[in-house]
Amino acid sequence: MINMYFHTSDPAKNKMVRWFKRQHLSLQIRNILQKPLSKSEITKLFLMSDNGTDDLLAQRAKATQALALGDDLTFNEMVEVVQAHPQILKNPIVFDEHSLITGFNLEKVGVFIPQKERKRERLSLFGQLYMADLI
Repeated sequence: MINMYFHTSDPAKNKMVRWFKRQHLSLQIRNILQKPLSKSEITKLFLMSDNGTDDLLAQRAKATQALALGDDLTFNEMVEVVQAHPQILKNPIVFDEHSLITGFNLEKVGVFIPQKERKRERLSLFGQLYMADLI
């Protein structure tokens, strides 16, 4: 199951929802301001991210800057800060059991398309190039 957490309906979130609909992929959407994240859910997000806080925290957001988070926070303190202030997270956060991405990036969002479909599409594109004498 693919999940999306968001806290504002900005263009990136809306593009992401439309992209999943066009791909016919089911998406479970959750507004984390209306239904806050638990500590275990926040911990899971941090563990899934490749670069920890760099992947998940919106460093340029006013909410993040207002908190003036230092580098001396422990992991548990960071989880508590995110739980108390979910608007410091990037928007949206999309993940499944294997992958996590933030924001809308067309190159990265393809990881949620099943591998068989990606391979079939790639072969189709190569076939079109071959038929057009481009390769």
